[in-house]
Amino acid sequence: MEPIDIVIPWVDDTDPVWKRDREKYSRSKKDGVKSVSQFFRDWDTLKYVFRGIEKFMPWVRHIHFVTYGHLPEWLDTTNPKIKIQKHKDFFGKESAYPVFNSQAIEMNLKNIPGLAEKFIYFNDDTLVCKPVTPERFYKGNLPVDHLVLDIPRGGWLYDKIRIKDPYSYVCRKNVSLLNSYFPLKELRKRRPELFFDSSYLKEDILRNRILSLVGEYKWIKVNHHPQAFLLSNLWKCYELFKDEMDHTSQSRFRSFDDLNQYIFREYALMTGQFVPHFFNDSFCIVLSSAKNYEKEREELFKNTFVCVNDSPFLPSEEYPALKERVDADLQSLFPDKSSFEK
Repeated sequence: MEPIDIVIPWVDDTDPVWKRDREKYSRSKKDGVKSVSQFFRDWDTLKYVFRGIEKFMPWVRHIHFVTYGHLPEWLDTTNPKIKIQKHKDFFGKESAYPVFNSQAIEMNLKNIPGLAEKFIYFNDDTLVCKPVTPERFYKGNLPVDHLVLDIPRGGWLYDKIRIKDPYSYVCRKNVSLLNSYFPLKELRKRRPELFFDSSYLKEDILRNRILSLVGEYKWIKVNHHPQAFLLSNLWKCYELFKDEMDHTSQSRFRSFDDLNQYIFREYALMTGQFVPHFFNDSFCIVLSSAKNYEKEREELFKNTFVCVNDSPFLPSEEYPALKERVDADLQSLFPDKSSFEK
């Protein structure tokens, strides 16, 4: 079997060097880069992410742990399966460092030393709760994925209804750039099975039948779970969109002008470089309130992949008690230390 790696980005918002540097560079931002905790509040899920990977994905070759420079105190860096990748060591341009923008980091994943051609991109809040085989992510030399068209997140009415955020703008930019190279109608005619695989949900097949008549991609549905990539496709995207990717790399803080890692997935989808299959095996628990967690916590015990996702809407006074509640559940789910822990 060809080697398969995992990439996990992580940041410690309590690290004094990181905080000092972030404050220094944020002073030049007109918006002040407010609410650090909104993006970096730590729920201590990371050690459970490692426990799940070791227990349920033992076939993984290396975990490339991407960090500003700091490390969790519990992490055993002598474990041969872990590779510490500091931002400054793989960023293409030194002038782009230091960086506090996950999207800029994603544009440089292609430069990680020793990264396998097949790698799975994890978030540091995504747990593996059941056994997983390599075939969940790759068949032959291609990622396993699903292509589902959707209504675009944007436009005048959308911006009136929803809070304006960079994510939707960035995702629309990804699709817009790719549209000019890879026509939807051409792929639908040549590879219809990619749009209508029997594993897809019925409503997704119907959506594809209707929206593929529009003539171009407007939005591609994403699921918040570990994503399989081919390293060579990251480089192919760079050949096409060098200026845009370099611009994102130079963006220390999130911007409406960025790209993000979904462009690599969408490139594979629009070029037909995937094996179609939809796995209904993931769930995202949004920690917006203690009440919402109680409603969704059973998903931890039902799904293969569960993202325990922070929310800016969680009142700060609820955080300590809810953090204890989440940690107790994760400890019961993953009671045994992994070899990645000291």
